[in-house]
Amino acid sequence: MPSRSAPLIRSDTLSLITVMCDNVPQAAQFYVGILGFNLKCDEVVNGERLVVATPPNLVEFTPCASIRFREAKTQKDKAAVGNQAGDAVFLQIECDDWDTLYDRLKTMGVQFVGGKKDPREEKQYRVVTVFDPMGNKVNIIERTTTTLGKVFMMDVGH
Repeated sequence: MPSRSAPLIRSDTLSLITVMCDNVPQAAQFYVGILGFNLKCDEVVNGERLVVATPPNLVEFTPCASIRFREAKTQKDKAAVGNQAGDAVFLQIECDDWDTLYDRLKTMGVQFVGGKKDPREEKQYRVVTVFDPMGNKVNIIERTTTTLGKVFMMDVGH
């Protein structure tokens, strides 16, 4: 049996996150219609609707995770709706065009955590935390080369 050596370049990525929801079109409207994600798949597979969206503006070699919206059917599924991360932030979305996305959040009636529509102003970025339609907390952060991951680390457990 030939020995298997590690590749020179790792390409491991997180590819798909399932978001449990009561209403798939409502979830897709938030992530695709408001946040600007791209709808990659919306079809029926084995009798179940498969809806997948990816972040906008992807370029080759950018690590990315797609979001799959799945209708809650079992009691366990239903208990997970809006509770994907308990009281903590479920997703962090980093955006290149902060002003446009932030204005869209305010005008589209998105619910801000704690009613705080004003962004937290940190030294090198701005961030707001909103609820998705299911009730999960989502950080929206202004992305710069120095902020990647910092906000999530501050919000872990909150």
